Amino acid sequence: MTLRLPEWRRLVTVVRGVVGFKAVWLCTVLGAAAGNVWLGPLALLAFAGVQVLFSQNRRRELLVFASGLAMGLVMETVVVRAEWVSYAPGWPDSILAPAWILALWGAFSLMSIDGLAWLRGRRVLAAVLGAAGAPFAYFSGIVLGAGSEAEVAFYLTVGLFYAAATPLLVELGGALESGGAAPGGRKKPGAA
Repeated sequence: MTLRLPEWRRLVTVVRGVVGFKAVWLCTVLGAAAGNVWLGPLALLAFAGVQVLFSQNRRRELLVFASGLAMGLVMETVVVRAEWVSYAPGWPDSILAPAWILALWGAFSLMSIDGLAWLRGRRVLAAVLGAAGAPFAYFSGIVLGAGSEAEVAFYLTVGLFYAAATPLLVELGGALESGGAAPGGRKKPGAA
């Protein structure tokens, strides 16, 4: 099996994605809790810039990023409108999800491309991990002060959305990978 990138470079790519996501998460949650709602989107812009700059496939990065933001806008607006959670205030207003929380979705989508590539072809596992991990991450953010008053319906909705979004984003990153990679990270027969 021949790798397109040396193993050390692949590892750097994975670590950059995971560390970038965690940095954006911390900046976003702590910024929102302190009333600095601009910090999360600013951290996301920096992370996205680094990811796109070092990417071998910028189109893939941007399409997965846009898909994650769209998914986040839908889910977060649903829970805000249903009043299942009260997030720290942020732009634009209470009708839509605040921009700072969409930064989390953008960072997650970018991290899913390489940081969760090992889940390609393992859709059920990706769904289970998304369903279990996301509510815990949201609970942690709320405990840190980025929101309050989350109802059980909120955590169930978050789990369901991430159960769908995680495998979708992971597989989309694989499907858009240059070099003919099929979902699951396997090369398509006859691909160069």
